[in-house]
Amino acid sequence: MMESSGESRNPAKQRGALLQKPFWIAPGRLVPALLAVICALFSATGMADAQTQLDQTQPIQIAQAQVPPAQPSAAAAAPEFSAFTLENGLSILCQSIPGSGAVSVGIIFRSGADAQTKKNAGLFRLLEHVLFRGDASSPGEDEPAGALESLGATALSGGAGRDRFGLAFTVAPPMIGESLDTIAYLFSRLRLETAFADPKALEEAKKASLADIAAAAAAPSEVYEAAIAKKLFSTAPWRFDIPGSEPVVAAATEEALKALADAWLVPNNAALVLAGDISMEEIRPAAEKAFASWKKEADPWKVPPAAFPKPGVTRPTMMAYADESIPSGEAVIEMRYRGPDAASARSAAAELWAELASQPGGRFALAIGKGMPKATAPSALLARYEASPHAAWFSVSARLKLAASTNAADAAFSFKEIARGAEMYAMKTQAGYFAAKDYEKAKAALIARRAAALADPAIAASTLADGWILGGAEWLKTWPDRIAKVASKDITAFADEYFMKNLEVVALRLNPKDYAARKKTFDSYAFETITAQKAFWWK
Repeated sequence: MMESSGESRNPAKQRGALLQKPFWIAPGRLVPALLAVICALFSATGMADAQTQLDQTQPIQIAQAQVPPAQPSAAAAAPEFSAFTLENGLSILCQSIPGSGAVSVGIIFRSGADAQTKKNAGLFRLLEHVLFRGDASSPGEDEPAGALESLGATALSGGAGRDRFGLAFTVAPPMIGESLDTIAYLFSRLRLETAFADPKALEEAKKASLADIAAAAAAPSEVYEAAIAKKLFSTAPWRFDIPGSEPVVAAATEEALKALADAWLVPNNAALVLAGDISMEEIRPAAEKAFASWKKEADPWKVPPAAFPKPGVTRPTMMAYADESIPSGEAVIEMRYRGPDAASARSAAAELWAELASQPGGRFALAIGKGMPKATAPSALLARYEASPHAAWFSVSARLKLAASTNAADAAFSFKEIARGAEMYAMKTQAGYFAAKDYEKAKAALIARRAAALADPAIAASTLADGWILGGAEWLKTWPDRIAKVASKDITAFADEYFMKNLEVVALRLNPKDYAARKKTFDSYAFETITAQKAFWWK
């Protein structure tokens, strides 16, 4: 079995012991602030992990200075991975890390929720359950994962994500050739046919997918993210919804899943990423042999899904959520905006802005700390940019203290006024809002972290995978230079285009007890209440 989000997929046994968090679904996304706060991999739940970062982070006092040390220049830290493309269109990216003793391998397809329409939302997750369930047809074993386990593979993970579908594992270098042969089988039409040979395959897959949907509706983080996506990307919220809708999944047919696989799981929409004790000289002939019979097909993105709106929000939106995961006496506030997509000329500026704005002792953080009422004691300030090929966003979040007398609605408006009305406006109008030394430190920190990621066998493959999803091998290679070239005028232009000419969703999460005590106030201030019934687009 494969894993995408930690739930049990196999009706016969729990999979948690076998499968670990997928490295290919959960890279750092080159998001500066996020990587600064934690150096960990995310699960495949997509946006759900974005807001939980703040929840899981130890509070950082805003006035506390924490500046990364200077690091090598962009040129010195540039990634040195190799890349080439097979005749069938399969991209191959390889980061050689001699002496690491193992190789992390991933096969990814640009697809997942990003490729969904309203009529097929949830079918990628359903396809995951069909392809990665046990059956007696896998080579030498009783289930797909067993074919790789027999080769000594570990850390198996896979399935559907926000913007991808695929498989990942770690294996010893001598087993690379056989591992690629197994990948070729697992994503072949033959594998799909054998998966459906069991008449119960689709029925069991539907049960598992419907359980995923029910679990999402019961998870506070999933409810919150669904509600935000519904507001920020109102024309296509299903492109953030990995589990999908109950009606679509319940009505899905074998023919629909085969058509989905035929369209999206094709070599010219895929990348093979490898990192570890291996070289491109070894990989190229093995890949050419393993995937020789895999034929190039029509480009599934030739007619892309409808574009997300820019800007994403048409009117100011204030929301409140009674979230049981928030401790009593605290609240988490977030301002979220539509952001520049990965290919945009503003993408690098957005990344650097998130790094600059997150600096605990920096101007932006200090302004928030000084401007908010002392009783709220804002902490754990996090500026985040979530790059995406089609639906990027960025946000500013913080933890607040809530005394019994605290007007949480007023606190939310105060946060918005200080962050957007004062400080983000200043970023637009003041070329020197961030000091020159802060730019250099932020750039050095970003570039050094990415260089360190590519040198680490545990996360190098995820960095390659994510870069390919965002823009391809060349996009990844040129990333350090794009960051190095960001100037003060670029931050100003970013602030003008995305702060001043855009609107935000402001969301306040607090404990149900604290929410109940303030519900009348929220209602009087016209806050929209987030509920599971209203959050999901298909309900």
